[in-house]
Amino acid sequence: MSFSDKTIVDPLLKDLDEKKESFRRNVVSLASELKQVRGRLVSQEQSFLKETQTRKEAEKKAKNMEMEMCKLHKRLEERNSQLHASASAAEKFIKDLEEFRSQLDATNQTAGASADSAESTKIQCSVLKQQLDDKTRSLREHEHRVTQLGHQLDDLQRGLSLRECSERQLREELRRIEREVTESIAKAGIDRNDCVLKKFLEDVSPVNFERMNRLVEVNDVEVKKLKDEIRLMSGHWKHQTKELESQLEKQRRTDQDLKKKILKLEFCLQETRSQTRKLQRKEERRDMEIKEIRDLMSGKQQGNEESWGKQKFWDNSGFKIVVSMSMLMLVVVSKR
Repeated sequence: MSFSDKTIVDPLLKDLDEKKESFRRNVVSLASELKQVRGRLVSQEQSFLKETQTRKEAEKKAKNMEMEMCKLHKRLEERNSQLHASASAAEKFIKDLEEFRSQLDATNQTAGASADSAESTKIQCSVLKQQLDDKTRSLREHEHRVTQLGHQLDDLQRGLSLRECSERQLREELRRIEREVTESIAKAGIDRNDCVLKKFLEDVSPVNFERMNRLVEVNDVEVKKLKDEIRLMSGHWKHQTKELESQLEKQRRTDQDLKKKILKLEFCLQETRSQTRKLQRKEERRDMEIKEIRDLMSGKQQGNEESWGKQKFWDNSGFKIVVSMSMLMLVVVSKR
């Protein structure tokens, strides 16, 4: 090889060596970069796995939170329905309480009216009882008078019977004397003078008989008058006694009716008092139930407010961190 050829080849070889060296350096740098890239890739894969795992956990937590939110919504709806039911029940209880109060007022008014009527009937009964006592007293006095008149009538009848008996005895005695006189005259054989005596006796005896008959007739007339007066008086007193007995019977009936009315009014008063007591007890129970319902409603409202505050989980810091991490992972995945 000539010198000119050597001079031409040396720069080429030198250039080739330089290129080889530069290539080697490039290869070494590329290999180191490749190692770095592989390390970065491994670290990125690990971080990606971690991010996917955290994303899965976040999704799982989000699903759990959604499920909890659904459950809380259901509970909220149930509590709202319970609250509406309790509110309607409370309104119903309030209406029933108002009705009970109106019934209680009505029963109190009826009780007052019945008490007033019972008091007035008691006063009427006392007045009628006093009148009845007065009438019974007057009736006893009339009965006493009637018994006295009856005794007088019996005495008069006894006297009349004695007079009649004495008159009959006198007539019989007179007839017996006349008979004895006539018989004695007939037995003694009387002359004309004795006949004059007989005539005198015959003349005197009719006169005596007439007088006695007149006296007897006068006595009979007086007895008849007395009998008529006694009959009239007895009839009058019997009529008055019957009227008094009928009035007494009427007063007794009215007294019994008033006693029955008083008993009925007392029974009604007792019933109204027992009903007022029952209504008062029911009103107290209703008030207690309404108070309990109001306490329950206030407790449920507080619980609903607390649950509603708990349901706002998107305002929590944990949920914000999970959402930010999931958004970051989505950005990284989209960039790849």
